[in-house]
Amino acid sequence: MGVWVMDDLKTRVITASVVAPFVVLCFVSYESLVGLVSAIVILAGYELITLELKERDARFFYVILLAVYPVLYGVAFKEPVQPLSLVFIIGVVFSLATDKDPSQVFRTVSVFSIALVYVSFFLSFFLPIYSEFGAANALLVLTSTWVFDSFAYFTGLKFGKTRISPHYSPRKSLEGVIGGFLGVLIYTFLYRLIVSNILSVNVIDYRTFLPFASVVAVMDTFGDIFESALKRHYRVKDSGKTLPGHGGMLDRIDGLLFVTPVSYIVFKIFEGVVR
Repeated sequence: MGVWVMDDLKTRVITASVVAPFVVLCFVSYESLVGLVSAIVILAGYELITLELKERDARFFYVILLAVYPVLYGVAFKEPVQPLSLVFIIGVVFSLATDKDPSQVFRTVSVFSIALVYVSFFLSFFLPIYSEFGAANALLVLTSTWVFDSFAYFTGLKFGKTRISPHYSPRKSLEGVIGGFLGVLIYTFLYRLIVSNILSVNVIDYRTFLPFASVVAVMDTFGDIFESALKRHYRVKDSGKTLPGHGGMLDRIDGLLFVTPVSYIVFKIFEGVVR
């Protein structure tokens, strides 16, 4: 490995060792998870909104709206559609009241809509996963994306030759995705072995391993590619500088944002063997 790779890896490890324990602790209760989701939405949503909007007060308002959605969903409404509609309408009305140029209204509402669905709505799927399938399965979704990213990174670094998205994410390779998939498959087996058999906590059944690992591998990859496309559109290298070695918060959770809602769908399909 080159010197720059080792330095980058060292920074990543230090950042992860500080942030990861705090994140995991937030899974001890439903209320703390709602707070965690809202906090992450604030950071990632701010990075995304800032790519388009330059007016500070407007950015602040839209980011607060994004962070309010998980609270409304998880605490007040207990379902996603009503709070999503409410937050969207408030955002549109605010844009119409403050943006004088129709083209600016379109740009503002566009980036706000993307942030609302892509960041706030998708990440909030952790809440029904937690409430319906338990903390262990919710934590599995989160940590599996960490495992996939790590295995895909090192496998791609060593064996990566077949580029799967040369226009948006040229370093993303098929070999890396396969390595990440195998890593998640092994990790899920070990996770169940420890959590279910040793700690006697319900977690996904062996029959769910293959579809779950496939979802993590495919959705994490496309989540990363989608964020890369956004950054190329706005001509930035990273979404922000929130996490040293990882870039911004959005850079860190891009794959997770696609993985979480689809994991919930998989859990619902295999509901009888997940609880």
